[in-house]
Amino acid sequence: MAQKKIVKKAVKKAVKKIEKKTVKKVEKKAEKKIEKKVEKQVEKKVEAKKRKLSKTELGHYRARLLAERDRILRELGRITEAINESAEEQEAAKQSYSNHLADLGTDYMEKEKNYYYADQEGQYLKAIEVAMERLDRGEYGLCIECGDLISEKRLEAVPAAELCIKCKDKKEKLERGH
Repeated sequence: MAQKKIVKKAVKKAVKKIEKKTVKKVEKKAEKKIEKKVEKQVEKKVEAKKRKLSKTELGHYRARLLAERDRILRELGRITEAINESAEEQEAAKQSYSNHLADLGTDYMEKEKNYYYADQEGQYLKAIEVAMERLDRGEYGLCIECGDLISEKRLEAVPAAELCIKCKDKKEKLERGH
């Protein structure tokens, strides 16, 4: 029996040593993986800072943003005129009582659509103003999430883009709850 106890103690000690060594190995591997990930992230940020748009490209995008801003301001002026005309027509209709209820409903729907379009254009105008500020600070064309360069195609399609395609997809999936 004494031998069994001695053997059990020896086995327990050996198992503890093996467990400690295994834990240390796993910890070292995990530390190395974390260090590699951190290094990659730092490298990405350094590369992103190095990769900026050229002065020619920045000039092109500044012109695109200014053109978009002018287009939106013209569109907002057109929408404002449409809303004002609609209000004048409604006043005239109240006085003549000749409009049918369905016509009034259509008029109200058109007015609501104009308010909706004005709101959408106003939000896009704000995004363009933010993009202009980013351009002035030298941050235009870089994703605000990951720091990568936003693709040329994306900036041509959406000059006020703040996110690269990957980050935009992630954001949309989160918003949809996926």
